[in-house]
Amino acid sequence: MERISACLPSGWRGTLLVSAAVTLLNWPGWTQIGPGLDPSWQAGLAMAFTRHFQWGPQIDFTYGPYGFAGFLEPFYRSTALIAVLYIFAVTSVLAALLVAGLRRYWGLASAGVVAWAVIALSWATTRAADFASVAGLGLALGVLQAQRRAVRATLVFALGALAGFALLVKLNTGVTLVGLLALALVGADGTWRQRLRLAGPGAGALVAVFAISWAAAGQSFGNLPSFVHASVSLALGYSEAISGSIDQASIARYALVISALLVFVLASALRHRPLRQQVITSVMLVGWGWAVVKDSFVSGNHFLGFFRVVLAAVALVCTLRPPRRIYATALALAACVTMATAEFPVADPIASVHALGTDLADLVQPARFARMTAATRARALREEHLSPSVLAVLRGHSLAIEPWENMAAWADPEARWSPEPVVQAYSAYTTYLDDLGSAFLASPRAPQMVLVWPLQFGFDSRDPYMDPPTTEMVIYCHYHQLRARGPWQVLQRVPDRCGRPAVIARERTRFGEPVDVPGAPGRMVVASFSFGLPLLSKIDGALLKPPDVYLRVWSGDRQPVTYRFVTGTQADEHVVSVPSALGYSAPFAPPPLRRLEILGGGWATGHGSIAITFWALSMTRGPGVT
Repeated sequence: MERISACLPSGWRGTLLVSAAVTLLNWPGWTQIGPGLDPSWQAGLAMAFTRHFQWGPQIDFTYGPYGFAGFLEPFYRSTALIAVLYIFAVTSVLAALLVAGLRRYWGLASAGVVAWAVIALSWATTRAADFASVAGLGLALGVLQAQRRAVRATLVFALGALAGFALLVKLNTGVTLVGLLALALVGADGTWRQRLRLAGPGAGALVAVFAISWAAAGQSFGNLPSFVHASVSLALGYSEAISGSIDQASIARYALVISALLVFVLASALRHRPLRQQVITSVMLVGWGWAVVKDSFVSGNHFLGFFRVVLAAVALVCTLRPPRRIYATALALAACVTMATAEFPVADPIASVHALGTDLADLVQPARFARMTAATRARALREEHLSPSVLAVLRGHSLAIEPWENMAAWADPEARWSPEPVVQAYSAYTTYLDDLGSAFLASPRAPQMVLVWPLQFGFDSRDPYMDPPTTEMVIYCHYHQLRARGPWQVLQRVPDRCGRPAVIARERTRFGEPVDVPGAPGRMVVASFSFGLPLLSKIDGALLKPPDVYLRVWSGDRQPVTYRFVTGTQADEHVVSVPSALGYSAPFAPPPLRRLEILGGGWATGHGSIAITFWALSMTRGPGVT
């Protein structure tokens, strides 16, 4: 016991007890499961985990094999237990760091109250995958402040373990934590030899936790290269593919205010510190802050998380011991800014205790958990509008669901879910990822059935018939429509019914200038594009996100429709016209386009250079439709 005490800061018993109480009194309880975009991939990741799908060759997404761990959703007992443990661990670490820093100002009891209030305000979304980076920031700052070698080693070990698991939950969070670990080791007190010795516990914990977690998920270590390749492609293509403007003009001003508060408190805390510590701590905050901004503002609907995460970071600066009056004022102002940008969460300690008790009771009693999931599955089937007749057609066949709504596969326990490698179609936003899907659907491993939900506009205002483009073309060639009743279309796999592509036209144009689509009666026409973006747009993309690129199309006598265009798949085969032989009923068949143009991307009308190649493929007619 004395050896353990030596590895922990003084007063650790009281800190741990109070932080455990803070965690208990902020527990959110199970999230209700239902149809939707996010629940679709969360259900998909949970199914992939329980069925030991292989990451890299078989399944990929922006979240990793344990991506479900950041959300309290009871899909399966195993995944729910992992989520409970992970969220409890992240919350506890954050609470312990806050209490340990705040008690220097206001004593243990008051520190617990302030820590509870901070977490209650910032933890409203229960997104532990995002808040793990805040806990990691606190651990890294703690390494810089620790005076005893044993305490530093303990904090480094904890940071390494958190980073190792976070890499398998959400790649960008894991990479951020690895960067914080490296900076903490560089900035720790002592000689270089002592720092290298300190790196042992951190690197060892990172590798061990990653390896054990990877194996526990049923993954082969031989798949690590393809998993890394797909993960890097997903990370690098995210900023260009994901858009979304912020509706509230005041958000940018609020973001600047809360960021300035964080910088001000940090500056006051580092004022009299050694230069090396000032530099390392500043680099930590800048790198961490840039990662948070990218994660929050690339997509316009994630900005609320930015304020909650930065509020927690402002609170964690207490570990650097800024002047109490400055710190308290900045923390109060940061809380006010956060409340001004988001709905104030209802903090109910009694309900939190009851929620945790309910969650644990559900997990330890298999029959109780089974009853809960059975009721949830039945409700999800109703909300997905999946009729018994559709389910009967799908029985006994392997199945993929497009463009998302994998919740439907979880809701039917008899479904033989066999998805494309990229779980949700909109995430195949690079040529490499699109090729993964198209190669899979053209291979003998392809599902026998595809269940399709129609969309007028795809994810993020994209053209649903080009998202992802080559994969959509392969579906048309390898699947015929079996039935189309109600909201769902059922496709059945058939031998390849498309001929070899032949070039029918090559066009050169500029941004904002339309091009006529060449006719090819009785054949499917596809287009591939080649263009570059201005240097300034590329810099914008590296720092945050590039300007959006749009595709405007004309079909028949209709008014033109403008979609967001994914530049990462510009060279892939985009279907622009299909023959009647396709046999798909409206609205599942893409409308034939007679004209198109590319615009945006930082180019003015009439500038830039675009090359378009049009191809034509013959297509045989499929069986009749029911």
